Amino acid sequence: MGYFTRPEGLTSDLAPLTTGRVTACLDSHQWHYEVADEGDVGGWWDGYWFVFSFRGKSKEIFFAHAIWNRGVPASEFNQAVLYANEWNSEHLWPMMSVRERDDTIVVLTDFSVDYGFGLTDEQLDLHIRCAIDTMVSALTWMDSKYPDYVDNK
Repeated sequence: MGYFTRPEGLTSDLAPLTTGRVTACLDSHQWHYEVADEGDVGGWWDGYWFVFSFRGKSKEIFFAHAIWNRGVPASEFNQAVLYANEWNSEHLWPMMSVRERDDTIVVLTDFSVDYGFGLTDEQLDLHIRCAIDTMVSALTWMDSKYPDYVDNK
């Protein structure tokens, strides 16, 4: 018995990450999206803007991020950072960060996976659904911290 030895006859159905595979996954759920010229895939899920992009030398890193839609003034920046840190200390995914832009705060959530060795269609579907679900949860949680501010869509 050998450790970490692939059994004979076992084939790999791992394929590279591509924009086409991401859009095929989204199509399988009948989700609406758009594809930017550089291949990023974006769309609205539960009222939040999501972007699925590809990073790394070979575009092997699946990088998803979603943007909070509230118009909260920059004076709330420090408190928002504390909320983001609270989220990050209690959750594995997604990472939440806060930035200041045009006298308001911007909250971003990030989820990334390195697919340097490829992935199955099932793994891609799982990670896309995980990214969407966890980011919606994080941003909805942040909404609860600022109930008096309307969304910015």
